[in-house]
Amino acid sequence: MKLNTTAITNAIIAALTHGDAFEAEMLKLQGLLKSAEREAVKDIVAPIVAAHYGETFADGKWANSKCAAKRKANRIIANIVGTAPKQANKVKVNKALVKQIAALLAEMDTKAVNATLTAVRAAL
Repeated sequence: MKLNTTAITNAIIAALTHGDAFEAEMLKLQGLLKSAEREAVKDIVAPIVAAHYGETFADGKWANSKCAAKRKANRIIANIVGTAPKQANKVKVNKALVKQIAALLAEMDTKAVNATLTAVRAAL
């Protein structure tokens, strides 16, 4: 089998070039949207991507849930704010208790914090 190494090389270089541009733009977007929640980022990104690809995104939903534009928007959103946690993994945390624990741990050095956390896990 004879491969077209010139075409393969050109395709790889193009992919790398576009990948580098994608990464640079994602860094820029991360900076621009650093304080935004995931839903806010989705509300900004999805309509722009939908319009670019001629799809419809309205009221927080895609008209065609299997369109390529949705996958591309999700890829951009994930690159900006990370992937969404699964609903099953969400656990309510007592924020006041977390604040108290953080205050106690802040007074310790790294070794003491690690030893304390290990002891707490063992006690549970």
